[in-house]
Amino acid sequence: MKSAELGARPEPGCCENIPERSLSDGRFAGPAGTFAGTMAPSVRGREKTLNDATRQAESRIVFLFKGGRRARLEGASAAERVQPREFFYGFTELEAAGLAARLIEEVDLGGGTEGLLSRAATPLTHAAAGINVGLLTRLGSSQSLAQLNRFEIVVATTNNQGMALALLRRLGRLKARVLFIPMGVLPAGASPLRRAVTRRLLRGITLAPLSRAEEGYLVDALGPGHDVAYLPFGVDDRFWTPQPEGASDGGYVLSIGNDWRRDYATLAAAWRPEYPPLKIVTRLPVPASDGTVEVVAGDWNRQILSDAEVRELFRGALFVVLPLTDTIQPSGQSACLQAMACGKAVVISDIAGLFDRGALADGETCVLAPPGSVADLGNRIEGLLGDGGRAQAIGRRARKAVEEHFTIDIMAAGLKQRLESLLAVGPPP
Repeated sequence: MKSAELGARPEPGCCENIPERSLSDGRFAGPAGTFAGTMAPSVRGREKTLNDATRQAESRIVFLFKGGRRARLEGASAAERVQPREFFYGFTELEAAGLAARLIEEVDLGGGTEGLLSRAATPLTHAAAGINVGLLTRLGSSQSLAQLNRFEIVVATTNNQGMALALLRRLGRLKARVLFIPMGVLPAGASPLRRAVTRRLLRGITLAPLSRAEEGYLVDALGPGHDVAYLPFGVDDRFWTPQPEGASDGGYVLSIGNDWRRDYATLAAAWRPEYPPLKIVTRLPVPASDGTVEVVAGDWNRQILSDAEVRELFRGALFVVLPLTDTIQPSGQSACLQAMACGKAVVISDIAGLFDRGALADGETCVLAPPGSVADLGNRIEGLLGDGGRAQAIGRRARKAVEEHFTIDIMAAGLKQRLESLLAVGPPP
């Protein structure tokens, strides 16, 4: 097994792995003492008709991201459609749809750096309540709250953000409403204390899980009185596209992702010497294998391997394998949908958190394998290696499934509906 020092994107939070049309730079330099947010760019090349001050006044929604998104937006403004947009979670589509929003990152907020005490306390508070003390301190500072309370809705894009904002709402310090996109926020094995705390904190929070499985799980776990509704995650089907007609594949199988739920140990054990080369794009450790395995190490934030290069890896693969350990989290979701959009058959573990069992039909739009079984994974792999026509047919149906259920425009439309419902209630008291 050999390793190459290249870069790819880890899958953030849920999964982490983003599409461009024509993005115009919409940075906003706020008044002194506030923040420099980023306006949702026009994705259809619309010229700006309002000045920044007017746009700021009309923005009632702010998206909070951990980091890396502004740099991606500003990088995209120099060249059209050079990178995908899925990990803006619909932000880039909202302005074109008539709903102004702003983008800020955790680093934009006040509160200083995390201290030793908060780092020491976080393992305990996270186990008990899913709370990261350092982030809670940052978001709960007077400066941060003054910024966030200028908006009617804060969209939380990570579990740590969602739980910290929920606590601040419960304490009456955050006035803005919260739309929280959870990704495995309540582990299946959570203690009764964590379940009780999560149930209490998330009452009054709008939850938009990206998986039908997690939607059902949260409805049962949280009980009545909670606003939980599935939001389909979508990829940029205009960026992630099949290779041109007549192009040949690269003769390898691909696996990709940095989510800690990736089960590369099972994949390595299943890979046999007679199989074609396997490329694994990850920064996670990969055990030795008897087969031919190349590990391509990388990181999404560093972008050493561009999105276009990742697309070419998908396009050149015979098919894609995403081995996962069992979890309610929609692990592998983004990589699976990107590969499907590129017209590739995907072998994916049949985990509890499989994001949409209706659209992911075994043998039709994907191939499902029991998690953790070397023999079963090997059988699924051999089934595709031995029947290239079947793999191609599944890939064609996979592309159609993405177009019908999992595009960034479908996600943005669903998100817009949820946000408009919240705005219709009126400004927070």
